[in-house]
Amino acid sequence: MNTLFTRQRLLIAAVAIALPLGAASAAETIKIGGIAPLSPPGGVQTGESLRDGMKVAVEEINATGGLLGKQVELIIEDTSGVPEKGVAAFERLASKENVAAITGSAHSAVCAAVGPVANKYSLAFIAGECWSDNVTGAQIPEVFRITVANSLVYSVAADWVKAVGFKHVAIIGENSDWGLGVIDVFKSNLEGTGAKVTSFTAERTVTDFTPQLLQLKRADPQPDLLIAGFTGAGLLQMLRQAYDLDLAPSKKTAVFAAGADVLEPEFWSTMGKDGVYVIGNPAGLPGKPDTPLSRSFGEAYQKATGRPANAVAMEGYDGVMVIAEAIKAAGSADRGKITDALRALKWEGTRGTIHFPAKTEPAWAFQQWPEVPIFVIQYDQPDQLPGDAQILWPRDQATTDKVLLTP
Repeated sequence: MNTLFTRQRLLIAAVAIALPLGAASAAETIKIGGIAPLSPPGGVQTGESLRDGMKVAVEEINATGGLLGKQVELIIEDTSGVPEKGVAAFERLASKENVAAITGSAHSAVCAAVGPVANKYSLAFIAGECWSDNVTGAQIPEVFRITVANSLVYSVAADWVKAVGFKHVAIIGENSDWGLGVIDVFKSNLEGTGAKVTSFTAERTVTDFTPQLLQLKRADPQPDLLIAGFTGAGLLQMLRQAYDLDLAPSKKTAVFAAGADVLEPEFWSTMGKDGVYVIGNPAGLPGKPDTPLSRSFGEAYQKATGRPANAVAMEGYDGVMVIAEAIKAAGSADRGKITDALRALKWEGTRGTIHFPAKTEPAWAFQQWPEVPIFVIQYDQPDQLPGDAQILWPRDQATTDKVLLTP
């Protein structure tokens, strides 16, 4: 009897202690949600860079006192780059976790799919590494973007294509909103230039591009530019196969990698020295602009991960930070007040002054940061970091007098 009584007392005491502590813990934190592809078929390296950039931001916020006197809790969900899984992740963060706002993603199809969910919960979503026009083109009041739209980035890249004078352009694009957008924007921007554009599409899960690449190699004339509009393992395999088939990069054919995976260390793991002369298109470079914040973030990211920062990591960091700035400006973690504060925000991020104009024409410009820095870079040394590659475009920031380096 005494043993039973003792057990009952211990149980009651445990419940009495646990409840106040749980309530206090919930009251003392502000939750920010993150979504990213952290497993296949998503672009895992891109997802990890986004996630780790978010983590650096939260550690920095908490080390300086948190927000509104509370610590920030970051809750990250894996989307696998699949829209249905992304929607489920967003729903969990919005309802079960009751986060104040959400950032991240990668993969435009996921960003587009979660937009209506953000609207349903009146929950701000800061899209990072989702380039399809329709992400902001849907003009959902709760959706903001801190990376480029296809029409923004590839119009700049098309200007570089025109400057080089390519005449036979081939595009292999993944069958996704983003990949199809790569094809459409290049075709529309090169119309009337005299350049012939040939395009192929394939499912995002494809990793063998030999048939398409052989067809291009046997073409007469052989294309002088191959645009690889893929993400994840598909992009790296396409680049590997294009080199092994002696198609690109070569004296005849340059290769432009549109996917962000070309910025990751795994690119060099796949390509080795054969990655020299591959061209990338980052929406930001570490140290540009060279500000105290960009330097301190780069140092913190390197220390935390053992990897150099890149544009995607910067997006992860900036995504959390603009939410934090909105919470501070609103003086509240209320979802509606955060969304209102984001619309009025101007914040000096790692890549420039972030703001979200309510412009409705063109449609993709709605709550889109319009001054995302856009570069065309080309590796000229093995194992080179994106920030050390040659900048070909824009010309006012170029680090070489050439608009194309050839083997």
